[in-house]
Amino acid sequence: MAQKVITVNINVYEQATTNRHSAYEIAYVNKYLDEGWAIKDIIHSPNAAANWVNITFVLEK
Repeated sequence: MAQKVITVNINVYEQATTNRHSAYEIAYVNKYLDEGWAIKDIIHSPNAAANWVNITFVLEK
């Protein structure tokens, strides 16, 4: 079985809104899902910057 690991950094700070919920489409992950890869695991990593989120996707085919 093959695996890929993709780490994504997302800036989630939205000053102009009062509702702090956002949805982001991650093109790199979508590309691999379209190619038949499946998400095996998702890891949220802490970050020192309060407005950034680090997410690691472990993909498997």
